[in-house]
Amino acid sequence: MNQKRLTNREEIIAASQEALAAWRAGKLDEARRMAEHIRKSVTDFPKLTLLEAYIAQDKAEYLSELDILKNGLAELERTKSGDDNLAAEMWSMMGYTYHMLCQPKEAVAAFSRASDLEPNLPQRRIEASNAIFAANGAADYTAKDFQALYHRYEKLLAPIIPLPKRRFSHDRLRIGYLSADFCSHPVGKLMLPLLAHHDKTRFKIYCYAANATEDATTEKLRASADVWRNIRTCSDEDAANLIRKDEIDILVELGVHTKNNRLPILAYRPAAIQICGIGDVRSSGLSCVDYFLSDIYCAGDERSVREDFTEHVLLLPHTHFCFTPAENLPPVEPPPCLARGFVTFGSFNNASKLTDEILSLWNDILLRLPTSRLILKHKLFGYAEGGSYTKNRLKNLGFDLSRVELRGFSDNYLNEYNDIDVALDAYPYTGGMTTFEALSMGVPVVTRYGTRHGTRFGLSILQNIGLGELAVSTKEKYIETAVALATDTELLISLRKKLRGFIANSPLSDGTQYAADVESAYETVWADVPKEDKNQ
Repeated sequence: MNQKRLTNREEIIAASQEALAAWRAGKLDEARRMAEHIRKSVTDFPKLTLLEAYIAQDKAEYLSELDILKNGLAELERTKSGDDNLAAEMWSMMGYTYHMLCQPKEAVAAFSRASDLEPNLPQRRIEASNAIFAANGAADYTAKDFQALYHRYEKLLAPIIPLPKRRFSHDRLRIGYLSADFCSHPVGKLMLPLLAHHDKTRFKIYCYAANATEDATTEKLRASADVWRNIRTCSDEDAANLIRKDEIDILVELGVHTKNNRLPILAYRPAAIQICGIGDVRSSGLSCVDYFLSDIYCAGDERSVREDFTEHVLLLPHTHFCFTPAENLPPVEPPPCLARGFVTFGSFNNASKLTDEILSLWNDILLRLPTSRLILKHKLFGYAEGGSYTKNRLKNLGFDLSRVELRGFSDNYLNEYNDIDVALDAYPYTGGMTTFEALSMGVPVVTRYGTRHGTRFGLSILQNIGLGELAVSTKEKYIETAVALATDTELLISLRKKLRGFIANSPLSDGTQYAADVESAYETVWADVPKEDKNQ
């Protein structure tokens, strides 16, 4: 780009389009240089500010991004542009950024504001759904708080007119799985054993894929389905009509309120029975969803957990997800404390789950064991601004930073579990795949659970492999359990050798039993449909 001063509107617009093209091509440094040059010639230019924010976000410079966005909103106010679309996009970006910085209440407020301003109804729904997902990280959000968010979201679905009620009769129950994550994503990986072990003599399996990309996992899933439909470019209404045309008996939406979910399809009521689960930790909040898939450990013994759902909770007798261990897992090495002479705790959970409350508990654990260390790993920590932000958080919480190591993204991250003696789970939004991966590498996990469904994933995993004593319900027990485990060297050695076997011989890895449990649940709920309705 020519670095001469831009003297008129046409030159500024052309230069900004060039900068936008560079950003879209992933040339972040070049795009930033272009934006900085344009900024020398113009003060109030909200669209340029938005581009500057996107560049900062892609560089994980979240604090800088927040400043840029706040300036952008001030620009919109000064210029009185009335561009609600642009303002909504800025608020949405702020919601994402607050979420990544583990500020859930601020994230909820920002996404909600984006939904209020957004002129496009489908996007308004997305922002309201984002607010619900972001609220998972707020420990003090009550059922009433969530109900308000659900009401906001369902109100946006009100214009959708459900399809006429129909029930079909088939030789095999037709099960439809709906997801944007039929790929190398935790949901896609969790679906592999279920699709592979479905009884095709009793069930006909349809997959409705809204994936942006496809990979080897997609091909495995496709091979296990009877019918595969790509609905990525379909509108919600067209997808619902396709599902109705396929005469699906039970439709299972796997994303719930996670990114790229297709919940609005369910509002059309294309299937006789509609279920959510696997991809998210809590209720859809929608009256059009009949059941939520869970298990006896996540919801079976806690009435308060079940009352938190707008759906009926469908309890599986063992686990509500089944894992397929990664191929060619690295070898498990002895606990690192044997060679180092001190214990190392660690967490590979998403940084957005690391609340001040859980970090403070981890500091208390370190203080109980003065020679111990802590490793935190997430892509945020691999960037200068993200690392600095996290260090400041830890310092303000009383951590001795010399005892904490921050690690960024790496392809060989499973190998790095060999640097950890004990893994510490997050709270209230606990780990799922990260917990399983730690256990697969011989690293025991200590988790805390509460009465919210999303706090109990670690409990379910540990109960299923016979280590339920590592799941506790109070802060005090969490600290005590972590310290006791870390100081029992013989137990650490034993678990290092046996954990993979525990997993292999547990319901977590028994795809045949898992599929049978899910199928039994499907048949149970189908039997509850009045016979006269089935033939309508």
